[in-house]
Amino acid sequence: MPKRIVTLLLLTAGILALAGCDLQNDSDYREQLVLEGTLYVEHPLSVRLTKTVPIDRFYDNSQAGVSGADVRIRADGREFVLREDSLHPGTYGLPADSHVVTPGVAYEIRAQIGELVITGRTDSAAAPLHIDSTNLPLWRDSTHMDSIEYGDTEFYLRWNADPRNDGYVIIIENLEPDWFEDDRQVSGNNGMPSTNTLLWQQRNLQEIRVPWIVLTCTGRYRLRVLSCDRPAFDYLMTSYLGYALNYPQSNVEGALGVFCAVGVDTAYFYLKDDVKE
Repeated sequence: MPKRIVTLLLLTAGILALAGCDLQNDSDYREQLVLEGTLYVEHPLSVRLTKTVPIDRFYDNSQAGVSGADVRIRADGREFVLREDSLHPGTYGLPADSHVVTPGVAYEIRAQIGELVITGRTDSAAAPLHIDSTNLPLWRDSTHMDSIEYGDTEFYLRWNADPRNDGYVIIIENLEPDWFEDDRQVSGNNGMPSTNTLLWQQRNLQEIRVPWIVLTCTGRYRLRVLSCDRPAFDYLMTSYLGYALNYPQSNVEGALGVFCAVGVDTAYFYLKDDVKE
């Protein structure tokens, strides 16, 4: 079990996992669809359709996919018919030789399942993002990462800027799978998420110095920096992780979620604490 360091927690099952949850009884709950429509610049087209779950139930991402949809994306005067991944239900995409998401290009999506039609648009995909410098010696590999001591030298990351971006978002996740196991046992709430996630937004800055207070648990961490187009930044600016009555600003019609195109770069590190409990 990873060791806790501070008690300040931000709980979430992911940016979209709680998008349709509410505090009503099961008898009042209405399942909704979610378009996880984040395209990644310099990567193939790929989106996901999922369904919401009641607030008191554990969100199993592998079981949330919605199959059988007709999903099409238009860009540069071409229409791409996405195919569902047979190994990952609810995930629709195309191979890289069909189309790679391009900065500055407008993208439109139309997904239909039964009588329900879901649409969304982004006018200009964000520019690629690359972490230029950091004081973490080993940070690219998710299996061979640098260890840092809690409370030691503050570490930083810097990345490139581009006027095509509407802003930047940083997502820090603790990757230890049993982080909330004791909370489930004590509270009996199986809806507890299985990861600790922190999200914050920056309009113009090109650097982050990670404050120790946001690292609430020892173990492996993933830090992602996103360059955002307008829909992505608006959506994430209005996302309040861990708050059930959470309705972020969306550009999607017919479902919850967001349709956007972002750049991303990722760093990994291992946080340790030699202080004996």
